[in-house]
Amino acid sequence: MSIASTVIASTLRSASLAALCLVALAAASPAQAGVGHGFRAVGGGQRIGHGAATFRNAQGGITHTHGTRAAGPNGRGAHGAYTSVNPDGSAQHQGATHIAGARGGNFNGSNSATRNADGSANGSYQRSGNNAAGGSYSSSGSYARGADGSASGARATTITGANGNTYQGQTTYTKGQGVTHTGSCHDAQGNAISCR
Repeated sequence: MSIASTVIASTLRSASLAALCLVALAAASPAQAGVGHGFRAVGGGQRIGHGAATFRNAQGGITHTHGTRAAGPNGRGAHGAYTSVNPDGSAQHQGATHIAGARGGNFNGSNSATRNADGSANGSYQRSGNNAAGGSYSSSGSYARGADGSASGARATTITGANGNTYQGQTTYTKGQGVTHTGSCHDAQGNAISCR
């Protein structure tokens, strides 16, 4: 997947999750919605809305979800997340944030994590952004922990400057083997250059 398509996909996921968290609040049945609240305020060219709910989920555990959206003359932002904890000891979390500035800069981020009943766990994150000058940033990573104590993780980062120069780096970790990192830089024409 190209850098551009990764950024676009991350933007869509972030905006979609924030919206879905807000929808989840309205979709919870009266029997599920143990505790909930929400508000909306408008004034002075600004507006903000927030909603949250905590309720019993289908696994017999507890789920908490919340979403917030705000906008004003200098930009807008949205954040949504949910966390579920279940009787068997498993848990899930997912969240996303989208921020857009008035001059074209933006940030998108999402993360997820799962803990299984056997003690194993995994998670991932994605972040991307652009500044008003034309530079961009994209990073993604993941980790996993086995029930046997094994662990591993990986991260990839791409940064593009307004002049077209790019940096690409990858870092991996495996328990018992340590950390490995590689990185390279190129100019706008694709020629290798120093990363200093």
